[in-house]
Amino acid sequence: MKNIQPGQNIELEQQSFSAQVTWIPKEAKLTLDASAYLLGPNGTVASDAGFLFYGQPSVADGAATLDTATARFLIDLARLPVSTERVALALTIEQGVRRGQQFSHLRELMLTVTGDPEPVVFKPNTGVLTETAIILGEFYRRNGKWKFRAVGQGFGGGLGPLASHFGVEISDDPDEVPPAPPPVKLEKITLDKKTPVSLEKNVGGFGEIKVNLNWSRPASDDNHRGWNSSRREAGVDLDLGCLLEHQNGVKTVIQALGNGFGSFDSAPWVQLLGDDRTGAASDGENMRINGAHWSDFKRILLFAFIYEGVPNWAAADAVVTLKSPGQPELVVKLDSPESRQGMCAIAILENDGGRIKITKLADYYVSHKELDQAHQFGFRWTVGSK
Repeated sequence: MKNIQPGQNIELEQQSFSAQVTWIPKEAKLTLDASAYLLGPNGTVASDAGFLFYGQPSVADGAATLDTATARFLIDLARLPVSTERVALALTIEQGVRRGQQFSHLRELMLTVTGDPEPVVFKPNTGVLTETAIILGEFYRRNGKWKFRAVGQGFGGGLGPLASHFGVEISDDPDEVPPAPPPVKLEKITLDKKTPVSLEKNVGGFGEIKVNLNWSRPASDDNHRGWNSSRREAGVDLDLGCLLEHQNGVKTVIQALGNGFGSFDSAPWVQLLGDDRTGAASDGENMRINGAHWSDFKRILLFAFIYEGVPNWAAADAVVTLKSPGQPELVVKLDSPESRQGMCAIAILENDGGRIKITKLADYYVSHKELDQAHQFGFRWTVGSK
């Protein structure tokens, strides 16, 4: 038995040979496919009839065959077409690219060529092969005589690109990775009460997170403009606020009641922008959360309450939107069919390993104190005014 190295060749004495491929995997189970190519002077097959593989295990009237179960080639050099100058032997990992597999996942790979008095053994160094296809060796004709050369050249991309290299086009390549679907650009998501949404941090962080509370109110009976009018009925005051808890345990209430407007550029990193007491502002109530300091937050509970006017959330038809750069707009509808309780827990934002996990609540309470008890913030509540 003669062991040869990559690039080494030997002159053959006989014409009929067996070329057996064997391998030993390390851990992962790999499915390997052997193939061969009958190549002309230009280094490509004359036609698909020169491609020997599992779908065509016999070519050239049986001069070259492949036992796919054992990865064993039988080649009669004397019976090959006269135009054949080389026969390249190859091995590919089935769907290797898709599965993240490569030849370095083999403990050993060996090609044994028998037919001459002395068998020839070639063991490529698989430890350095990150490819999913390999050209093991080749029979080639030089000056009328056949020789065998050890190659051991890795080839990226699997069976399809390898076959294409030799002039064979595969229409249904099992190794081909399908093109990735175009990214879905979500512009708006309406939150469901049962399904939280998680926002992943962009390269530049979350930036400024804007929270807007808007709602519909009936116009006066004189003009009959309906419920979706931008003109709001005076005397009804719907307020936006939040209970927040930082990672260090500090808790704060942000709301117009008691002038707790907060701050965007310093702790608590949340700011309520004024207070629409008349309902005249068309953009409702707004709050800013400094997303650059999201790592400082543990949770933020957004709430709204009816400070003046008859508690009727069904009539108010309130909608809260959250906007952050590079993120879809999130919409929370306070869509209770009928609730006469003046306090509403809108949604909770939680720091989930650096992500923002947002869960719709839409739960209604009689007062701040009842809402606090439900979510265990632990504030001491007194009657306040603004």
